[in-house]
Amino acid sequence: MKKVLRLFLWLVAVLLIILIVKALFFKSLQANFGEVTTVGFGTESLLNLSEAVKYPTVSYAPGLPVDTSAFQGYIGFIRRKYPLVDSLLHLEVFNKFSLLYRWDGRNASLLPVILMAHYDVVPPGDTAGWEKGPFSGLNDSTFIWGRGTLDDKAAMISILEAVERLLSEGFVPERTIYLSFGHDEEISGEKGARAIAAYLEEKGVKAEYVLDEGMAVTVGMVPMIKEPVALVGTSEKGYLSVRLTAEMSGGHSSTPEKESALTVIAKAVGALAAKQMKPRLAGPVNDFIRYIGPEMPVFARVIFANKWLFKPLLLSIYSGSASGNALVRTTTAPTIIQAGIKDNVIPTRAEAVVNFRILPGESSADVLEHIRKVIDDSRVIIEPLKDFINEPAPFSPTDAAGFQVIFKTLRQVYPEAYVAPTLTLSATDSRHFSVITDNIYRFAPIRVTAEDMARVHGLNERTKIEDYLRGISFYYMLIKNSQ
Repeated sequence: MKKVLRLFLWLVAVLLIILIVKALFFKSLQANFGEVTTVGFGTESLLNLSEAVKYPTVSYAPGLPVDTSAFQGYIGFIRRKYPLVDSLLHLEVFNKFSLLYRWDGRNASLLPVILMAHYDVVPPGDTAGWEKGPFSGLNDSTFIWGRGTLDDKAAMISILEAVERLLSEGFVPERTIYLSFGHDEEISGEKGARAIAAYLEEKGVKAEYVLDEGMAVTVGMVPMIKEPVALVGTSEKGYLSVRLTAEMSGGHSSTPEKESALTVIAKAVGALAAKQMKPRLAGPVNDFIRYIGPEMPVFARVIFANKWLFKPLLLSIYSGSASGNALVRTTTAPTIIQAGIKDNVIPTRAEAVVNFRILPGESSADVLEHIRKVIDDSRVIIEPLKDFINEPAPFSPTDAAGFQVIFKTLRQVYPEAYVAPTLTLSATDSRHFSVITDNIYRFAPIRVTAEDMARVHGLNERTKIEDYLRGISFYYMLIKNSQ
């Protein structure tokens, strides 16, 4: 018995030594490159963002008409306010409203960089709930208010401000730079970004890297980290919605059968919600752990440094919150259920729509197979909605030159922030560009709290003036660093 106890204690001691050694060698990756003083952008830059917001460039739904005067007016505003961009860069227009600028570099042997943004916005919703008008562009000396100030006109205007300044300074890039500005990102980017990407593929263009919206400099949003964290998306989740339909005999509610179309669909939806796909640590989340883990308190650092042992614990922790669960699982979200016409009539037909956001490493086919197994009821017709099926984006590496230059620029312009790769949960236009590069990154230089994130696609969207001006400096330095 004593020998067994000694062996057990010896094994525990060895395990503790391994855990501690791994934690000690779990070194920080947050290299310093020297703080860069914010480049001076002021009143004119603020006026330009305010004016940009005033154009109601709303995308409602695929196939629905748009306010062409708003889109045309916005393009006219861009060409008027950025005369050097308009006169010195080559412009191609796609499907009337999407813009691709080419800024030719000195060295044609270098792969180009593509900076992206979109200028369409979602509808404002109930305008009575807005503190300031959704298309007012109001500058109250602290914030600029309105649709697009976070998603995504601020990024587009910031890119143009940076490029216009560089042109005025006589700067000529070594490598060619493309500026890709889509007009229909909010309804899948089919006529904008996808058309631009297809054009570049046809021309044989291969890019060093692509940078689009997706993540931001987050404040107070990473547990156990007090400092801001600049998150860079290295992949994005896929998208699939499925309609479930059942048709059965109806009748009078006074003599119900044991099951009806409605109860069958309710059971199917309940089963999908109860038995979701298994959690996994996908590539971007593993990279997030490697970059942010060394900055955690000691006990958390030990856990992150020893995933081989604590993986089940990590998955359990992530699965415990909505945002964490979305990082490690293909999520299941019932969004629509319809049945019945009257309170005393048993419906003969019921249907529901369930939305899935697909984790990298899985596919829409995997999700459909999961649905069939979980429901296991031939009375339920399973039909994927084909208007918008999007597979997860390929995983972009952190050791590529594109990520490294983004990392360097972030550490220069936001020296107070840690930088970490992660998984982007929403869809972006950048997914269309996987045909011309493996290196696609998703980050817009805005600082956001959880409260700010609720304003994206919600009420009272706004951006802080000092953060917007700092974001222009980010693009200014990124272009210089990319040479």
